[in-house]
Amino acid sequence: MKPLSAVFIFLCLTFSGAPAWSQSAVSEKKLKVVLGYQPLTPTWGVTIVTGGQLWKPYLPNIEIERFESMSGMPLVNNVLAGKVDIAYIGDMPAIVLGSKSNLTPSRFIAITDADEGGESVIYVKKGSPIQSVNALDGKTVSVPFGGFTHRFAEVVAAAEKIKFKFVGQSPEVGLTNLQAGKVDAYIPWDPYGRMAVARGFGEPLVDGTKYHFLSLRGVVISESFLQRNPDVVLGWIRAELDAHKMMRDRPDEAAKIIFDDWKNYDVPLEIIRYDFTYKTFPDDIPPKWRKVMTEGAEFLLAHKFIEQEPDWSRFIDDSWLVKASAIPSQLK
Repeated sequence: MKPLSAVFIFLCLTFSGAPAWSQSAVSEKKLKVVLGYQPLTPTWGVTIVTGGQLWKPYLPNIEIERFESMSGMPLVNNVLAGKVDIAYIGDMPAIVLGSKSNLTPSRFIAITDADEGGESVIYVKKGSPIQSVNALDGKTVSVPFGGFTHRFAEVVAAAEKIKFKFVGQSPEVGLTNLQAGKVDAYIPWDPYGRMAVARGFGEPLVDGTKYHFLSLRGVVISESFLQRNPDVVLGWIRAELDAHKMMRDRPDEAAKIIFDDWKNYDVPLEIIRYDFTYKTFPDDIPPKWRKVMTEGAEFLLAHKFIEQEPDWSRFIDDSWLVKASAIPSQLK
């Protein structure tokens, strides 16, 4: 099906005598879609859409296969290799992917969640003598190199005119090292930090709201998949917008879906539910959030994690959000 206006699609399905179950369908194409995402990250949209089966009214014949990775770069590599169709990834790996358009063109088509500093937190061991950011001057700090919390750490250091001794570690490794006292501080993404608090060995020192540090996670799609299946993409983004509405209006229900999806990781429901208190779920990509991406690119360029910035005029594409928002929601 070629991409048509949402209103035309809806009217055609309504008056064509189609069965009631298919009247909301954006596409009835039969296809397997491979979704790449990270468990134990704030990319909640993918969990809500799949766990709540929100795509079904719009894409009734789509089969979903989830490709899981505990970090962003394997997702980037699998999109580049054509093994992942739609990826839910953080701002920094998304920028890396966008910078490699000469290899595999891709588009950043939606923000799945964002925050104004609540996601970026410095943790120290419970009972630590370090009770201020300045006391971390010259101390060892565990960060995932190249991630948004690494960038946050540098923003903090510049603001406070101090220096950290960075130790590049994944959040799960940093968690155990904080518990063992092998690092002085730890800057992961959630739920890792709050798990350290819940398990009794970590405590927050400061978060990004003090430094006006914004971060986001988004939906990136390979351009080849987009060109082959524009109707599927449109239906998927309509489902993503439904996920945003659920997360905004029914956070307890959304938190329970995430809790059930993460049951093998032993994350308490109250930790997931707390994170809703500072998150936003934008239905657009305004300049405020685009700036997060351009500032992230400057950081990555400075550290030589990328060789060039993405072509922003092409990479960030909110046209699918505009089209999808015109489709009547089927969220129950």
